[in-house]
Amino acid sequence: MASSTPVSADALSQIFQTRFEDICREVQSSVISDVIAPWTDEDGTASDSCVHGPYVEGGMPESLAVHLRDNLVNFSAFDGGDFQDWNVARPQPQWPTSTPDWEKWLPRMEHFFGRQWKDQGIYHLIKLFDRPLVMDRSLLSAALCFWSSATNTMNLRFGMMTPTVLDMAALFGLSPLGVEVNAALVAPEAAGSFKAAWPTVAKLAGGKAKNMLNYSSFYGNFGVEDNPDDDSIAPLGEVEHAAFLLYWLCKFVFCTQANKVTLEFAHLADHLAQGGRLALGPFLLGHIYRTLHDVVTDGMKPKHGGPLWAFQFWLQAYFPELRTAVKPADTEPLANAFARAPRKHNTSVVCYKFFYELTERDGSQFRVCLARPFPLFLTHDLSIIPDGETENDLREI
Repeated sequence: MASSTPVSADALSQIFQTRFEDICREVQSSVISDVIAPWTDEDGTASDSCVHGPYVEGGMPESLAVHLRDNLVNFSAFDGGDFQDWNVARPQPQWPTSTPDWEKWLPRMEHFFGRQWKDQGIYHLIKLFDRPLVMDRSLLSAALCFWSSATNTMNLRFGMMTPTVLDMAALFGLSPLGVEVNAALVAPEAAGSFKAAWPTVAKLAGGKAKNMLNYSSFYGNFGVEDNPDDDSIAPLGEVEHAAFLLYWLCKFVFCTQANKVTLEFAHLADHLAQGGRLALGPFLLGHIYRTLHDVVTDGMKPKHGGPLWAFQFWLQAYFPELRTAVKPADTEPLANAFARAPRKHNTSVVCYKFFYELTERDGSQFRVCLARPFPLFLTHDLSIIPDGETENDLREI
């Protein structure tokens, strides 16, 4: 339903947020400030799970339920958007796609650094891209109609849902802890540092330096070819590991807007190449929020770079009705199992109708990621303060 006088997506988000904040002030006295609270099923049965607080005593306030129901769909997409953009061959040009270079480079780097990647908690996210990821454009385009950039949530009839840092762990194996990724993060310019080597490389390349960052030429400049005749593995290049990780971060994880390697992520690549453990879970989550905001506030155009693929896996985790049934192993993240499964071919209409008519979810459907035994720290009872016996186990985070 398009309005007769189009209103910008930012203006609609501000209207929604203003009323949302008013309601929050009205129910402030009913807010329980506990950081962690036991989860109780709808029939009052206690469970062994917990929820993050604060939360509202007595459940969803009626005024908030009405506000969400009245703003269920982001109609601004229909005012200024064109869903034909989702019907082209590649709706998001930056969507992660495998290449012959990547198919050679990944097993080579795994030979040298597979153990290190596992220790750092990035092995499974690297291996996630050893096969093509198929965009489920019907699922994504329908779900985005229910995404609010004002609250970073999907607004459904039963309430709000959103990806969390624990989802990043269960879906991709990424820890919520580690060195914080921010503007102040600086990796030591040690041997093998890409950021330290780049000025010299760029100076030698002259005017061709920018072309070296194109995905098509990056491997040729920084990758090392193994000998195909005797299956021998060539020695590592001087900055090859850091260059590989930079390529992976730009092309597959964060899907840069420029659709090529950018130096923005060079310090992350260097830190990981040197064996550092980064808190990539919160960092990826922030990029998901930013990507969804960019798409929704630009008339639902999927041309924006960013990890739209990660949002697709989150949707598949919490709304299994819209994907093929899978049985993930207890030793892998959910996304790796979803990636192996054939796509369930739903139309956009089917997906949209599913979300629009979805009125409830039970407790088990909300605990999809908390119920996972991988990564290891998800098996710990988060309501119990760890003592000395569990301290070493929790370091696995």
